[in-house]
Order: sequence, then structure tokens, then C-alpha cells
Amino acid sequence: MVEDIIDTQVVEPLKVLKASFASESRAYISDGFGSIQWAQGDSISVFDSQTSGGGNRFITVEGGSTADFAGQASDLTSGYYYGVYPYRTSSSLRGDVISAFFPGVQEAIPGTFDPNSFLMVGRSTGLEMGFYDALGGIRFTVEDGGYDQVIFQGNDNEQVAGNVSVRFGSDGFPVCEASGDASNSIVLNGDFNPGEMYYITMIPQAFKKGFTLSFCKNGKVVQTSVCNSFVRVERYYYATLRLADKPNALANILNGEPLDAAGTANCYIVREGGSFKFPLVKGNSSTQITNVSYAGVLWETDNTASAVSEGSLINPTVRIKNGYVYFKTADIYKEGNASIAVFDGNGEILWSWHIWLCDFDPDQTSQLYRGASQYMMDRNIGALSALPTTAMSYGLFYQWGRKDPFLGSADGSYTSMASTGEFDTCASADCGTVDYAVAHPTTFITCDTSTGNDWLRDGRDNTLWTAAKSIYDPCPVGWRIPDGGTGGVWASSASYSPDRYYRGATFALASSGNAWYPCTGYLDKGTGAFKLVGTFADYWTTTVASQAVTTFQIFLGDTPTDNDVKPYVNGRSRGEGHAVRCQKQ
Repeated sequence: MVEDIIDTQVVEPLKVLKASFASESRAYISDGFGSIQWAQGDSISVFDSQTSGGGNRFITVEGGSTADFAGQASDLTSGYYYGVYPYRTSSSLRGDVISAFFPGVQEAIPGTFDPNSFLMVGRSTGLEMGFYDALGGIRFTVEDGGYDQVIFQGNDNEQVAGNVSVRFGSDGFPVCEASGDASNSIVLNGDFNPGEMYYITMIPQAFKKGFTLSFCKNGKVVQTSVCNSFVRVERYYYATLRLADKPNALANILNGEPLDAAGTANCYIVREGGSFKFPLVKGNSSTQITNVSYAGVLWETDNTASAVSEGSLINPTVRIKNGYVYFKTADIYKEGNASIAVFDGNGEILWSWHIWLCDFDPDQTSQLYRGASQYMMDRNIGALSALPTTAMSYGLFYQWGRKDPFLGSADGSYTSMASTGEFDTCASADCGTVDYAVAHPTTFITCDTSTGNDWLRDGRDNTLWTAAKSIYDPCPVGWRIPDGGTGGVWASSASYSPDRYYRGATFALASSGNAWYPCTGYLDKGTGAFKLVGTFADYWTTTVASQAVTTFQIFLGDTPTDNDVKPYVNGRSRGEGHAVRCQKQ
């Protein structure tokens, strides 16, 4: 019984509300467990203008998949009636948000869930109301008998039961979140028999670091099953775990937070620790990468001069399944940059992706310069900061038209970021093709005048980076290489100036403050070595100029009069390595 039902009397005059299970409620439990029915004596809270005390209690005397509930409520002049099952005096309504409770201690019932933990909500403008699941959960079987308690807990101590707030989303379905005091675990009490299916109901959410099931006998934990993969518990669904108490039963669960929710790219930003996945496609295209044998981490760096150990940023175990790459961060999240590649059976790289581990949201921190009409990212690709006070704002380097980055300065000097991988060079006369560049993402392809100062040995390809984002564009989802020249964002900005103290340049923002561009230096086209770090920078654009490319350029001379910021210059060699600042698509 629901403990805080205290009033069983219905006061006249009555209204009759017809309640049913909506199409998105758990009207069925799969595997032949049957359908849910209203039971005789079931009661629901109905809110009109009342905001607390459980609302108006409505009771059914007949039950069924659709049932008449009788109770007292005011006539509506506008808005909705809101319904909550089961009725509790603690339920309330404020505005359009329902406050409710479901227990963190639940009863194990073979083949179904504890009805006291099965929270449903509905709303209507009249006296017919469909009820929707507000919760989700897992269901499981056990291999051994004799357990009297099973405990669920998220590995990141997530709130899973107790007080919740529920609102209806724009799609008409409920959204449930923890509110106030909530429990970090769910205890399922009962007798657990092998072969029976048992249910745990919880707040829908993503368990980014997985979860743990503890199996108890006589109050003591005798078996623990751990899932270390990302798992999303969705409203209205129960994920199935068979023989959940078997050793390593949950170890092979393979899932990840999708990084492609807004689209695909060659670069994915990972803001926190957890398990992740992205599809096996080339850049922002839908072209599938085939003949994949395995995947692995090419390199990792925390953007300092001290080498990190392998696995410090990305767990070395990278897996392929059903057209997706699955990977996990290290147990302790660390900011930096890494590269993941997929290989064929001969060990040849088929494609690779840049994983940018940095706790920032480029959409939330984007910047609009004075006079400009385009939003720009607040930092260079690969940078861990947007501040002028740290070399963490320098980021990575790219050869024009290539999707894969090269290491930048670690400290504002000629000291390179340290990496777990190996970077090398190759002369374009021997290896300067797009196919070679894709298959060798850590090889800087050197060039000279014999190839027109382009790493492509057979001439220019102006389609590698374009305003219509190409499959070789290195920017994250929703961003691209910016336009240059007279129509570029820098040329149309009204206020910019060099900064000798912090060694870079600023652009005044349309709101307040400044965008910061460090003098990153660049990579020499003939050797791949650092040049002019701290005194010079070019930033790539999509705008080509004959054999070269138009860039945004900063130069700091020996005296203040020698300092120069040029919103666009022509003539930079495509074989050089320069920084990239992305433009909003």
C-alpha cells in the first residue's frame, strides 16, 4: 500500500473522469507478461487549481484498461487538469510542473514492477485523460537463488529515486527529473528465484559511467555485477539483463553516449568522463567506412611538454560494433587531445578522428565581433583555454586541406606538446596525395617550390576545405573552416589590435570583452619544425589565392610600430602548418 494515502472518503458532488493508458505508457510488458489494468480501488491525484495536499483524490471501483474514476474537482476555465498515479498526499502542482515521489525501496514482484513505484502522469482539458509513464528502468533475471535484496547504484552516484519534478515536453510526453532530496540507490526487496524476471523502476537518465548491481543474502553483499559502459535508461522502457548476478555478466555491455546527436564530423568534443560512440562515416558525410578490422588510440596529449602515459585520456580499449566506434575516457577525466583510428586487416589506417577533451560548449561560448555577422569559436581547435594568460590557448596545427591535427606549442615557446604517439615527416614528392594523408594522419607532408609549396604533389585541390563543409574539414559538428579575404569575418570586424604583453591580438566583441588570438607560430613547410612561436600567427580560411591561401595574420615586431594585424593576407603556402579558429555553420 502507498503509505501516505490517508483519506479514503470521496466527498460529493462527484465528477467522473475516464482514465486510460496512453499509447506511450507501459500498457504492455514484453515477453508475454500481459497488459496493465486499473485495479479496483486504484486512486489518482487530479489537480485543477489546487497545488498541494495531493490534489483531488479520484477512485475507481471497477478497474480495467480504461476506467471511470470518481472524485471532486473544480470546473476548468483554462489550462489543464493534471493527473498523477498513484495518489499521494505529498504530490503537488505548481504552474505546469508536477512534484511527486516514488520510493527508493521497492518490492520484487516476479514478472512485473512494484505498483507503488510505477509513477504515471496525464493531462487533459476535459474529463478523459490518458496516462503516460514518467519513469523507466531495468529488468533482470538471476542465475542463483537465495538472494533477498538487490541494490542498484549508478557509478557516478546519480540520483535515481525519491522526490521528482515532472513536466510535459513540447512533444507532449512527460520529462522526469530528480528534485530536492533524492536517493542515490534503489533497494529491491523480496525472494529472487532463477528464471523469474524482476523490475527496478527509476528516474530516466544517462549513466555515463555505468552502474552496479549488488546481490545480498541476509543483509550482506555476496555478489556484485558492474557495468562500466554508458547506459541510458529511457522513459517507458525497461532494459533487459539476463543472469545479472553471473560474474562479468555486465562487463560486456557495449554502449556509449552518442557524439553524433547533432551530426558527424572529424572532430568530437568530449566535455566529461564516460563512455561514448560515433558512427563509422567519413567526416560530415554519410559515406560508410568499410572493411574495418579494429580500432585504436593513435596518440594522446594533455597539451603540456610532459608526456602522459597511454590511457591517461582515452581507455586503450576501443571497440567496433554495428557501424559505431565505442570508446571510454580514463577513469579520472583529463583534458587534452587524442586521436582514434580504424584499421583494416593489414593494419592500414582507413580513417581517424580527433577527440578534443575539453569542458566547454562552443555554442554557449561563441563570439560575435564588432561589425561582423558571423559567430566564431572562442578558441583554436585543440586549445584548452580561451584566455590570453596561458599557452593552453594555443591549440593544434593543420596543413591546409587536411583533417588531422599536429601538435602545437606546449608553453608559448619552441617546446612541442608531448604525445604518446609518434609524428614524422615525408616529402610530398613521395607521399603527397589525399589517400596517403588519410592513411598517415601523424605524418607531416613536407614540400617546396617543386610542388608549388603544396603538400599535394600533383597540384592544387581547392575542394578540400570549402564554405560548404567538406569531409576533410577538421572543425567539430556545427562548425567549419571560416571564410577569408574581404568577405571574411576578420575583415568585417570593426575593432582589433595587437597585444605585445600577452603576445597575440584581440578583436572587440559586439557585446563586451575581446576575442583572443595567440601568436601560435607555425610549422615550416620544408621541415615541419616550429617557426616564430610567440611573434607570429596565421589562421587558415577556405579562401584560396592561386597556389596559396588567404589567411588572417598577426605579426609582433621588435618595436610597437612594427606590430601588425592583417585581417587577410594572400600567399600562405598550403604546406605550412597553421592554427584553425572555426566559424559557426
